[in-house]
Amino acid sequence: MKISIIGAGQVGATTAFSLAKVDYVNEITIIDLDERRAQGVALDILHGLSLSHPVKINAGGYDLTKESDIIIITVGVPEVIGESRLVPLQKNANILKSIIPQITENSPNGLILMVSNPVDILTYFAQQISGWDPTRVIGLGTTLDSARLNYLLGRDLEIAQTDVNGLVIGEHGDSQVVAWSQTTIKGIPFDEYVKQNGITLADDYKTALAQEVKDTAFDVWEMKGPNCYCVALAIERVVQAIARNENTILPVSQPFTEETYISYPAVINRTGVARQVKLSCTANEQTKFDDSYANIKTVASQIEL
Repeated sequence: MKISIIGAGQVGATTAFSLAKVDYVNEITIIDLDERRAQGVALDILHGLSLSHPVKINAGGYDLTKESDIIIITVGVPEVIGESRLVPLQKNANILKSIIPQITENSPNGLILMVSNPVDILTYFAQQISGWDPTRVIGLGTTLDSARLNYLLGRDLEIAQTDVNGLVIGEHGDSQVVAWSQTTIKGIPFDEYVKQNGITLADDYKTALAQEVKDTAFDVWEMKGPNCYCVALAIERVVQAIARNENTILPVSQPFTEETYISYPAVINRTGVARQVKLSCTANEQTKFDDSYANIKTVASQIEL
């Protein structure tokens, strides 16, 4: 499988390294306005591949992305600590207008995986600009938020985070919703697990933890700069689902209606989004999700492509 990564910043570079180590990727192309940086990232990885396995790695112009299976977009205006992901929207939309035509020209049969923020809106814009079938243009969505929820619950319940199957839906950002009704511990509904095991949680535990899921990315930023390792792992998980035709369920940015995208569980395989997964959320969760959708739709409608 051939992967092209647009953007050689920390997320793009870490993603290239992560994907260079898997057995289902045999070619990676790295594109950046700073072509020398992209070449440096490629060379840095190439120097170690004799210790891993052979992968073709290129860096240069968009002609090198020709016939890519998946194009991962990580380029964008960086966020500011404490600032909503919706703020840099217009600048990132303008960037998409310059790069999407080059992607569609060189890889007309590929899939786009959007990582840049605000990811739900930018995924929608990428689909609108490309004109591709919406199932072939997906965003990383709340895949990472759900993983962060798994980590935090594992920490608090003192269990392996791999035994937690948490779900965050809605906007990848301020209005995201932790779907507690869909969150399980080794297949046991969260509330039932807590009750069965005699665990006492604070009255505001769910509210506080949902806020921590949103805030923890900024905590990392203040400690070390941009989140990149966790993002690359989330990207790798989505790419794996596509490459291996897994039909696995992941909360990605997808077309919820014709008017915009939002993060919601979907079956992911070689075609992209095979189908949306229906949920039975509580009335409160559904209301919050509807509000999140309305927020995304309102902001998206203010941008002129």
